[in-house]
Amino acid sequence: MRVLVTGRGSIAQRHVRHLRELLPNVLLSVISSTGEVDVGLLPCTIFGDIRTALDWKPDAVVIASISSKHADELELCLHLGLPCLVEKPLVTNSYQLVRLEEAFQNRPVSAAIVMGCNLRYLPAAQKLKRVLSGTQPCKVLRAQLEVGQALAQWRPSRDLQTTYSADESSGGGVVFDLVHEIDMAQWLLGPLQVHAAIGGRVSDLPIQSDDVHVALLRTIHGAPVVVSLDYFSQQATRAYTIVTESGTYSSDIMGKSIVLRTDKGSHILTNDKKDFDIQKTYLLQMEDWLAAFENPAHKVLSSFVEGLKTARLMLAMKQAAR
Repeated sequence: MRVLVTGRGSIAQRHVRHLRELLPNVLLSVISSTGEVDVGLLPCTIFGDIRTALDWKPDAVVIASISSKHADELELCLHLGLPCLVEKPLVTNSYQLVRLEEAFQNRPVSAAIVMGCNLRYLPAAQKLKRVLSGTQPCKVLRAQLEVGQALAQWRPSRDLQTTYSADESSGGGVVFDLVHEIDMAQWLLGPLQVHAAIGGRVSDLPIQSDDVHVALLRTIHGAPVVVSLDYFSQQATRAYTIVTESGTYSSDIMGKSIVLRTDKGSHILTNDKKDFDIQKTYLLQMEDWLAAFENPAHKVLSSFVEGLKTARLMLAMKQAAR
């Protein structure tokens, strides 16, 4: 199997590690405009751009370049009918979204496309999903999903101004960077519509992109859903509060627990550390993609169609804050 990787950063290297773990004999090529790659990607064939790399005739493509390139690279792959694992965010503007929708409709074959919203593969999130949408679904009355961490803690060895997160034209900013919680809101509670949003650059971080965004969304039943994103929480937070008629679900991803609180007291749904192993979700995501590559009937958990829903919601949140 020949796999092209359109990036050489940390996320590309993580995908390559899992790919080689699952397919030890995979042949790899990597796009690098400088002609250099980290040792973690070797051995591989190196190409300077995607069009030249596609002449290598890959069987599949892992799209792990900077965010602003994802849509253009995926569009080329859709036209060729290539299976893709594409990192988030899917798009960074509405023009890219329209072009991807057209390319998807006109693709020559139905190849496996997995969107890199890996939190869907977190066992704790799947348990919460089953509770909310089971045979007797809970009626949601309101919800809040919050994520934040000081940007300097993400890549402590790098100057913030040199990262793509600092530049909106490269796909930086909290809405694009922290799209996982937008996807979680859509997956757990959707479909959702944007009612209002406030966002922008409010801190003293040396960046040009938005560092905070708070959106008020609405479910089809009219329940309010607040999504809060930031680049400056000094203690990393990733927490979901979902109030239903049967009780309040408090999911603390960093604290590794999901608790249901009712008038009868508190009940722990899970505090098993294995249910909160985010690192393993990347392997599970890769397994899901390869399963669909081998068996077209296999339905992936984070599909392209689901990715489009999240992309539309993400862009609507950006638009509402202008």
